[in-house]
Amino acid sequence: MLRFIVRRLLQLIPTLGGLSILLFVWLQRLPGGPEYALLPDDATAEQRAELRRSLGLDEPVMVQYLAFLRRIAQGDLGTSLTTGRAVTEEFLTRFPATVELSVTAMLIAVTAGIPLGYLAARRRGSVLDVAAVGGSLLGICTPVFFLAFILKVVFAEKLGILPSAFRLSPGTNRTDLSGLVVLDGLRTGEFDVVWNALLHLALPGVALASIPLAVIVRMTRASVLEVVGEDYVRTANAKGLHRNTVRTRHVMRNALLPVVTSVGLLTGALFSGAVLTESVFAFPGIGSFIYEATQTRDYPVLTGFILLIATMYVFINLLVDISYSLLDPRVRAQ
Repeated sequence: MLRFIVRRLLQLIPTLGGLSILLFVWLQRLPGGPEYALLPDDATAEQRAELRRSLGLDEPVMVQYLAFLRRIAQGDLGTSLTTGRAVTEEFLTRFPATVELSVTAMLIAVTAGIPLGYLAARRRGSVLDVAAVGGSLLGICTPVFFLAFILKVVFAEKLGILPSAFRLSPGTNRTDLSGLVVLDGLRTGEFDVVWNALLHLALPGVALASIPLAVIVRMTRASVLEVVGEDYVRTANAKGLHRNTVRTRHVMRNALLPVVTSVGLLTGALFSGAVLTESVFAFPGIGSFIYEATQTRDYPVLTGFILLIATMYVFINLLVDISYSLLDPRVRAQ
């Protein structure tokens, strides 16, 4: 088990190194060079030359790359061109909102997807199975931003039963401990704030959960169908074990192995879907800020946020690999 974890940690080094190279090359290949992206269009040639000297862009490429790595190691990801604040500070300010939205979406996908996929497999060929397979296919094919617009128009603007934007209603007072509105409200006993936050999370959470939900339903169904036909399941049934014992210890435990892996990949992918979802619902998270940075050509924000999100994605998958090893004894033996 320990060797498995150490091997996974060592595999992070080339992954993060390759990511740093891609980001460095991207910065070097910006139209006109980084100085044209960082300065306004009416900047003089002297200002551009001065910026190149201050950023070390007149140094050899290898020297520039090593300086780039040194800044990353020190946590210096630059300063936002639009707000004037450090990129790391901007990220930490908006990160809790995206975490709250992503956790909500994944909870919806897992709590609904696994039972639905299991029932569809157990009742193969039934109306429920056809509906689950067809609905999951529709969920995968429907763009997240399109579903978000539909939900916003129907439930917020037409029916008016759910809020259409922001994390909380304007004028709501709360105690901020960690930036996580729901968690802070539970810790301080501000249950009206918790309810208000959950209402604001409902529509973006459902929209963001659509693709993970569809993938989990299809993967759970396929995995359960495969496991049910295995010899050890038939042997357990022949021995007369209780049906619930067979389901939990033999079927679901083994069927969840590929699902756990997919959940890790989908959790990382939620950050990309959050860009459009947060923009539709004016949700003040990482995604909406990346969208604004794209519009304003705030390249330090784009570079820093991409690096931080990709790093989180890598570590999330590391945690998933460790969870997989806890479920699969064959991995623990390695």
